[in-house]
Amino acid sequence: MKIRGIEFTNCFLASGSLNFFGDGWPYDVLYKIFVPGFRRINRTTFVAKTTTLNYRAGNMPLNKNLQPKEFKPKCIKIYPFKGAVLNAVGLSGPGAKALFDDGRWQKIDRPFFISFMAVGNTKEERLQETKDFVALLKYYLPGFKTKIGLQINISCPNTKHHTADLAGEALEVLRIASDLKIPLDLKANALIGTETVREIEASGLCDILTISNTIPWGTPDVGIDWKKFSKTGESPLAEFGGGGLSGSDIFPLVLYKIQNLRFEGIKMPIKASGGISSPKKVRMIKKAGADFFEIGYVLMIRPLRVWWILRQAEKIKNLEIK
Repeated sequence: MKIRGIEFTNCFLASGSLNFFGDGWPYDVLYKIFVPGFRRINRTTFVAKTTTLNYRAGNMPLNKNLQPKEFKPKCIKIYPFKGAVLNAVGLSGPGAKALFDDGRWQKIDRPFFISFMAVGNTKEERLQETKDFVALLKYYLPGFKTKIGLQINISCPNTKHHTADLAGEALEVLRIASDLKIPLDLKANALIGTETVREIEASGLCDILTISNTIPWGTPDVGIDWKKFSKTGESPLAEFGGGGLSGSDIFPLVLYKIQNLRFEGIKMPIKASGGISSPKKVRMIKKAGADFFEIGYVLMIRPLRVWWILRQAEKIKNLEIK
């Protein structure tokens, strides 16, 4: 499917799934060798791990190759039998300029998305960070081998911001980013309000709305049984701020939000993300009204299903991977 004249596949890899440059994480090396069909992910649209403007330690120490220093990062909890991942990575990274100077983004030969999030303490600081990042990207953009898009992340639960406040700033951030004249993807979580989405759609500044990022630990009244992961109700990652939940438990929220947005008359392109772990769920999100979809946690804990998910996607109109 073309967005602003650029051909993207209709299946994306969620930001962070394959690290900053698409080289992935240590387990991906083994999956590509031993898991049938796993290499098929090379036919999807890559979304880079979210970067901040400046260096950010976050909660996951990285080595010089931008791989985790810890064999089992303490800020990530994996629940393979529950189909869930709880993470509080906190956007660890070297900062945008270091990533641009590395040069690997510029060598990618298939259209992809860079992901960015402003993390300043105040609205003014965050908007200034966005302006500085946009100026930086604009400077480096002519050196890219392929056309790219920008994903604006307003929903990471691990930066000590209220995601509702960030959603309220979305229009101003989009206006700043529109100067790049490249596809813009706004990554929100399933808690974003319909009226906010309506304003974003009316602005004409956003090409894709991604629903959803992880759901912050302990969010009440969303149908998640948090005690399934902690009998005490306290997050296993409390020392890192609680973290955000990905996986099968958030899929119903994503499905309902997309259905509700379509029912309320929202027509802008929507990308479903969160808990899409089987061919059946691909069909469900298509029926709900999604134009695109992302896979993320399934790459980590359900790699054998990846081939089947992408096979299913190829059979569905408007979700064809070309």
